[in-house]
Amino acid sequence: LGVIISQVPQETAVFTQDYANWIEVEARPRYGVFTNLFFLLGLFDVFHAVWFRSLLTLLFVAITVCTLNRFPAIYQTTVKAKPVANEGFLRSAKHRAEFDLAGDEEGLAKTLRRQGYRLTLTRESGKLHVYGDKYGWAKYLTFVSHLGLLTFLFGGLMTNLEGYQKFMVIPDGMSQPIYPVYHPDQMQVLNENFTVEYYEDGRPRDYYSDLIIYKGGKEATRGRIRVNTPLDFDGFRFHQNSFGPTVQVRIKNDQTGQMLFSETLVLSQAFGAVPYETVSIPTTNINAVVALAEGNTTSNVVGGTFIRGGQEAKLAVMGFKSEGGAAGQPDFVVRLAPGETRTEQGLTFTFDGTKFFTGVVARKDPGAQFIWLAACMFIPCVCLTFWLARRRLWLQITGGRVRLAGMADHFVDLDREISELVSRLARPASPENGPPAAAPELAGTAAGR
Repeated sequence: LGVIISQVPQETAVFTQDYANWIEVEARPRYGVFTNLFFLLGLFDVFHAVWFRSLLTLLFVAITVCTLNRFPAIYQTTVKAKPVANEGFLRSAKHRAEFDLAGDEEGLAKTLRRQGYRLTLTRESGKLHVYGDKYGWAKYLTFVSHLGLLTFLFGGLMTNLEGYQKFMVIPDGMSQPIYPVYHPDQMQVLNENFTVEYYEDGRPRDYYSDLIIYKGGKEATRGRIRVNTPLDFDGFRFHQNSFGPTVQVRIKNDQTGQMLFSETLVLSQAFGAVPYETVSIPTTNINAVVALAEGNTTSNVVGGTFIRGGQEAKLAVMGFKSEGGAAGQPDFVVRLAPGETRTEQGLTFTFDGTKFFTGVVARKDPGAQFIWLAACMFIPCVCLTFWLARRRLWLQITGGRVRLAGMADHFVDLDREISELVSRLARPASPENGPPAAAPELAGTAAGR
């Protein structure tokens, strides 16, 4: 659900009004009549919803109980397994064989040990009982893999409860706080300089940001980040995520001289390859589309066409009055080169130039180390559990006659393994005397049925 349904940004969810605005702007147009229901169920913030945390905790408890319940049975069949098989089991086991031993008992034991079996030998009533356990220890890997699952869930809970993430758009020479409100661990991230290098065809070859982190009003650390080279500080990891242009724009009332707008404007939207942003000019009824295009011709963002001229980046400010203008057409257009000033509709527009912004993801994930530990425990142990499937053999030897019965996990071809073992241990047929009583009798799926 957290992947299918749009999730509110963390920095927005902490403010009631911002959350409400996000629902109206982002959620309601997409989910319509289901919006209020989704909000009540916490589906816009799934991973912080009470019901999600409760299910995560319940799953943690269930796996713990299941693991504890399985331990006595596995312990009983490994440490305290019965080394002597009864007659009924030797007669009716699914995997069984009977043959005359070619060598001596010591040779049989050596053969089984070479096959990886751990043996227990018991003499009882003139009979030698041999119990062989192969990969019995692998059964305990189940508990390690379950512990890996528990560690994974614990890491998820840690991230859910204590984790934090914020995407920051920081123009060159400017800073942003990590937390949206006062916080005892508040930090400021300064983008000292952003650099991008291009191939000859215009594709970015490399880009990086030089960041300075301030904490408590003092510089705490600094470093350069790239896409695969983050900066770590105080539990946070700062990742290079994106970049784009900003424009420095000033708009002044030509009659009164009042400065209406003076900002480094981040062009966070794009139409085709042309970045733009929309702004409302204060104290006027004008909404403006500020686009960074090439050449001297008009860039009609709303109309859907961009006409490109020369190579020098220029600014197009397209004004739309709320009470007039043709649909999709601006009421006026101001085109500016860097450093240029022009007046239109009683407003003076000044384009002071362009800069870059850097997109930085600041992530605090206290559960990450537990997730990696869980992966290291779970994945290898699950693979080994299936690869090293357990086999057990019970052999009864009386006067050179061997009765064998075996058990294994269902995906093990134990009949084939027993057949190969019998071929090594059984006394071959004698040409002079004909087939001896030692000829193998194999019960199972491979032979003797």
